[in-house]
Amino acid sequence: MISISKRLLIVCEDEKSSKLYFESFKRDEKLKRQLSSVDIEVVHPKDHSPVGLVNEAKEKKKKAKRDRNPYNEVWIVLDKDGHANLDQALITARDNKISVALSIMCFEYWILLHFERTRKPFAKCDDIIGYIKKEHFEHYEKNINAYTSLKDKIDTALEHAIWLMNQNQNDLDRGVKINDLSAYTDVHILVQKLIKPEKIN
Repeated sequence: MISISKRLLIVCEDEKSSKLYFESFKRDEKLKRQLSSVDIEVVHPKDHSPVGLVNEAKEKKKKAKRDRNPYNEVWIVLDKDGHANLDQALITARDNKISVALSIMCFEYWILLHFERTRKPFAKCDDIIGYIKKEHFEHYEKNINAYTSLKDKIDTALEHAIWLMNQNQNDLDRGVKINDLSAYTDVHILVQKLIKPEKIN
């Protein structure tokens, strides 16, 4: 019997694209062996506002600790996409040692990085989806499992995401807040941990 040595909780704002995407890592034949000792729990809470996600993560973290089966890491996957209280949620997450994978405008920015290196700003999530469908991935929809179609491009996406982060660093150093950037995602940090579970704390 395989013993579980690490536990990872991923709380997704969106019950379709990001939840389906992260659930797929465990089923990937290539990753199955290295992820066999990691218990990956992916949830989409009823209240999936930014503050609701943080509260869910805090509760689950507390309960796991009480049950003496704590998570090694707790992540929230969150979009900027027009949310109020985003600042508050980010601060509360940080104060509770909860990691946030934030995308501006939405998770689909990470999908776009599988195809191009870009800082292109989009006004809303539908614009990113429209652009992906027109330029790269005709059948993309939020409710499909994009992981299966994109897993061979993950290295490219990681490279592009690191480039985007470096590009954004200048603005951040000048005091621009993350959620005021026009194009941002740090989903790749979580993805890197799923590809190389030894990086999970």
